[in-house]
Amino acid sequence: MKITTWNVNSINVRLPNVLKYLSDYQPDVLCLQELKCNDDKYPLDSIQNAGYHSIQACQKTYNGVSIISKLKPADVDINPVHIISGEMRSIAATFQGIRIINFYVVNGQAIGSDKYKYKLEWLKKAKAYLKNQLSKNKDLVLVGDFNIVPSELDAHNFSSEDILCSDEERKSLKDILKLGLNDSFRTKADETPYTWWDYRAGAFHRDIGYRIDLILTTNSLYNGIKSYEVHRDTRHKSWCSEQPKTSDHAPVMITL
Repeated sequence: MKITTWNVNSINVRLPNVLKYLSDYQPDVLCLQELKCNDDKYPLDSIQNAGYHSIQACQKTYNGVSIISKLKPADVDINPVHIISGEMRSIAATFQGIRIINFYVVNGQAIGSDKYKYKLEWLKKAKAYLKNQLSKNKDLVLVGDFNIVPSELDAHNFSSEDILCSDEERKSLKDILKLGLNDSFRTKADETPYTWWDYRAGAFHRDIGYRIDLILTTNSLYNGIKSYEVHRDTRHKSWCSEQPKTSDHAPVMITL
């Protein structure tokens, strides 16, 4: 099974990119974050015409997550992790016995800010939900834009004084991993691990990035991972002629 996570930074703006990705890479499950649209604006017809099912938790302008799949989803859970009603950051479903959960974690803005405190509180709720899900599902995959770098090696300019890199954020991620999850990341000698590069200052071409898009699996699935890929080609303007300005994130895929 091919499972991909991708922060698309607006599903409607990036629809040509998403459809090309489905055609080129043929994921069995594609988990998207930052849809930035209401339910009535979600391009369900286009996705279905491409041969895929979709479940989604939409929110106008901000947030929003979906799971697009070749297989019909079962046991769907819409926005199970939330603090504010209507803030759509989580979705889950089961595919061939594998529970797949998709998160778009709060950015946090700046260390010590109200949004930072909110991020840490959201992560506590996420941990509680995951503990419950893991008690029911031996085979589980957690994916998403976590807005946290796991280690110093996962940021070009790492500083624990910066958002995404702070000690408390990374501890929250470690606490989730301690529930019984493993980071599927695999190093490649010829490239850095990054999955997100700011649009500004030529960050992508200078490879000034961060690894914040993660795929975590239970022990039962971890040793069966056949490949781990960051599809950096999608970040190039030449990749999709219909929409040259792609997302600032690259898709991350594992094959089980």
